[in-house]
Amino acid sequence: MDEPHERTRDVSREALADVATQAARAGGDYLADEFRTGHVDAEYGADDVKAVADREAESRVLDVVRGAFPDHALHGEESGRVGESRYEWVVDPLDGTNNFASGLPAFATAVAVLDDGDPVVSAIYEPLPDTLYVAHDGVGATVNGQQLETGSDVALDNGTVSFVVGLPAIRDEELAKRAEAIESALGDHCKRVVETWSPCVDWGLVARGALEGIVCFYPDVYEQHAGELLAREAGVVSTSREGVYVGASDEKTHDDLLDAVGGVDGV
Repeated sequence: MDEPHERTRDVSREALADVATQAARAGGDYLADEFRTGHVDAEYGADDVKAVADREAESRVLDVVRGAFPDHALHGEESGRVGESRYEWVVDPLDGTNNFASGLPAFATAVAVLDDGDPVVSAIYEPLPDTLYVAHDGVGATVNGQQLETGSDVALDNGTVSFVVGLPAIRDEELAKRAEAIESALGDHCKRVVETWSPCVDWGLVARGALEGIVCFYPDVYEQHAGELLAREAGVVSTSREGVYVGASDEKTHDDLLDAVGGVDGV
């Protein structure tokens, strides 16, 4: 007789992290091989790129997850939501599709595990530099197995801040105007504002202290869950509210960025 609560049994964080790591590597390794061929099969839209590599990478990620936890729910950027469970796997198979399609070597595969809606494990894999970030809720974060702790000696006015604008904001005229205003306000507070089109690459840099901060405006959930957990477990100081996330390596930088964003009308 089947156990009535089989689908909601406890799974250790270590087991979840092991599978998340395997899944992220499966997607990322495929992407690296495809990138090196120099050929990209893609459809180009006004504000997005859809590559065959997105779907193929996601298929490889989900195969790993299904093989380990066939009863867990899945939420892939390409395939949508499938199943209902206490545990949900949120997957961005190719974070940085524009970069990938353009031949820019900055992209990643991101996997986050939610337990009753809260991110508890995430893995972000950048295949070209072979960089793996793993975060456990309440335990910490690592990069290539080494404990990770954010920190930057660069003052904000000499520093670099990542600005991430999600598709919901890009595709809404009013939100797009606010995004432009936020970018301008951030530019008044730091040396450089960057939009790399691969938020997870930026999340890793912020977690390592290589970027002084990150501001996300209506970000896409597929990379946000993984990135926020990584940042939090690395010690990034952050504020998250509807439509806006502000994170920085220290309190003062965080407060300055929050002030800049808060000064924009409607934010």
